[in-house]
Amino acid sequence: MEFFGVNPGQRIALYFLGAIAVGTILLWLPISAGQAPVSIIDALFTATSAVCVTGLTVLDTGTGFSFFGQIVILVLIQLGGLGIMTFATALFASLGAKLSFGDRLGLSQSFLTGQGGKSTSLLKAIILIAFGIEFLGAAALFVRFQAQYPLDEAIYYAIFHSISAFCNAGFSTFSNNLESYQGDIPVILVFSILIILGGLGFAVIRELLDKAHNRKLKLSLHSKLCLIGTAALLVLGTIAFLMAEYHNIFLRSGFDQSLTNAFFQSVTSRTAGFNTVPQSGLTEVSLMMAMVLMFIGVCPGSTGGGIKVTTMLLILFLVYDRFKGENFVTVFKRTINTESLVRALTVFILSTLAVVVLLALFTYAEEKPPSHTLSHGWLGESLFEILSAFGTVGLSLGMTPHLHWLGKFILVMTMFAGRVGLLTLAYSLARPPKQGEIVYAEESVMTG
Repeated sequence: MEFFGVNPGQRIALYFLGAIAVGTILLWLPISAGQAPVSIIDALFTATSAVCVTGLTVLDTGTGFSFFGQIVILVLIQLGGLGIMTFATALFASLGAKLSFGDRLGLSQSFLTGQGGKSTSLLKAIILIAFGIEFLGAAALFVRFQAQYPLDEAIYYAIFHSISAFCNAGFSTFSNNLESYQGDIPVILVFSILIILGGLGFAVIRELLDKAHNRKLKLSLHSKLCLIGTAALLVLGTIAFLMAEYHNIFLRSGFDQSLTNAFFQSVTSRTAGFNTVPQSGLTEVSLMMAMVLMFIGVCPGSTGGGIKVTTMLLILFLVYDRFKGENFVTVFKRTINTESLVRALTVFILSTLAVVVLLALFTYAEEKPPSHTLSHGWLGESLFEILSAFGTVGLSLGMTPHLHWLGKFILVMTMFAGRVGLLTLAYSLARPPKQGEIVYAEESVMTG
């Protein structure tokens, strides 16, 4: 799998572009259409949203696409969630091909596990963990769906939604997403568990499974930060949503149902895109909290997007230690290396700049408000849409189906950048490092 002049970063981007291209063609075919023909821009948008496991939709998945079209979307979700690099490596490994160093580096970079030399073992673990969790999730959902739908439909809905939830995609064959299950606490909890596991990342899940078999094993710093950061965001998000919506969306709900839906809103806002309550009815405080969670996202090496939990934590630790006057950032008796801190700051700055630029382009392309009623202001809803696409979340205030073709294309670019990652894109476009780089004398610059 050696391609002359193509580095691992470019290879990852090319795999995603290839999957999007194939998916666009398949969804554009008449056999994929539901109630009406699918336009090329809608096919491109849906394919990108599926491969980038975003969940933003311009067509109702259940009625806008045929059974064939829905299967295409499901396959694209699975490919995007596990990573096109994984499936490509699996194909060549199954054919007995010897994995090159570039392939091992690409697979390791795709999941950020640092196990580039053990990519075959990593590959098996990824597939077993993903399919195992999706199977258990589908079985749990089937228990609830079988009471509402015929046997074949219950099986199909359970499998579709389990894969979509674990891959943090947010696609649903139900026209109102999960709003019909607002009072079904078991269903909400099953979806929440699938989304959280998908957002932790394969490296963290594998460490947790290993520790379950051998309690003497210690979790890595990466896993500790992912678990602590995830728990903190879930708790803070749940409290914020519960307080903001207790006299609004949850006015007529009991405490148990309100707490469960507030928790699910905190879970889904970070990258999943499913919704049990109408997003357009949320208060301004809830929308602001949702946008913060969308920007942060989930853990590195997971099926979700955002700047990642560890990026946020490293920046917070850096600021905290600077306030204390310390020169090094230490966490759990470990010193964070400078490269990790620089990478975190770079991701944050590039992501912020990307959101600003994409928001400007989006508002320029969509100068006239769409036909639906704007309940939160044009700029606010546009920012929500951009952050949802960039964080590969999929939540929307209702704007997406009414966009012009240029606005849809800008969201396509936003989803791709958010999924592949700004650092991977930068690496794919970067030239090889120069030999014998000159280092000049240091000089201080006033800041603040």
